[in-house]
Amino acid sequence: MRHSPMTVLAAFAASLYLSASLPAHAVNACTADHPNTTSAIETTPTADFTVNGNGTVTHKKTGLMWKVCQEGTSGAACATGTESLMDWSDALNRANIANSAAFAGYTDWRLPNVKELESIIERCGFNSAINKVIFPAQFGGRYWSSTTYQVNRAQAFWVSYDVGQIETADKGIVLNSVRLVRGGHSYDALQALPCSLDVDGNSAIDALTDGLMLLRAMFGLTGTSVTNNAVGGNSTRTTWAQIRPYLNTNCGTNFAP
Repeated sequence: MRHSPMTVLAAFAASLYLSASLPAHAVNACTADHPNTTSAIETTPTADFTVNGNGTVTHKKTGLMWKVCQEGTSGAACATGTESLMDWSDALNRANIANSAAFAGYTDWRLPNVKELESIIERCGFNSAINKVIFPAQFGGRYWSSTTYQVNRAQAFWVSYDVGQIETADKGIVLNSVRLVRGGHSYDALQALPCSLDVDGNSAIDALTDGLMLLRAMFGLTGTSVTNNAVGGNSTRTTWAQIRPYLNTNCGTNFAP
């Protein structure tokens, strides 16, 4: 799927705004092997991961253990093989294959849900929006989640690690990549993850809804001037009274009431 200029603009503008508005003690240079030379929040710093030395890493914040390599590749730098693209059903079955082989000694590998995939988006950079020290062979790409889109159950959510985009696609038609996961803390831990550009909370990042509201807020608008005709469907945050505290608490902003 091609990404509109507005999608990239929204992500870039948000990064610039957050960099400028945060106090110095809350800002770390983007050092997750990204060419971003400005100061920005690192959402997945390398220190937050434990490299297990068996083809897996553990994310300390969530307790999730990830396969370092996407399915179809292997080796220390995931340089052996070719990334496998598959439909949603095959993606689910890929966990069964890993479990049959007891990869890294575990038999409870699974396809991650959309919140779990979101938890390793690195928001201080894009192309790729992931920590490339921890996931060295990651060059963007779309990854299936196990989460079905409730509005259209023929579709499931996927996460793109080029600009950190979250979208849905037809389960039996679209071919995406797969990275397996196991373990993890409670769902509450995932709900408390760092800032997401999913401003309206409908598990999708859209330039004409989330991006538009963020840009309006950055220009000093408040109330319905932010939300009018810009809230996506099935949103959990539909008013400025809900959106403002989300951005201020999770994204380091200081928007006025």
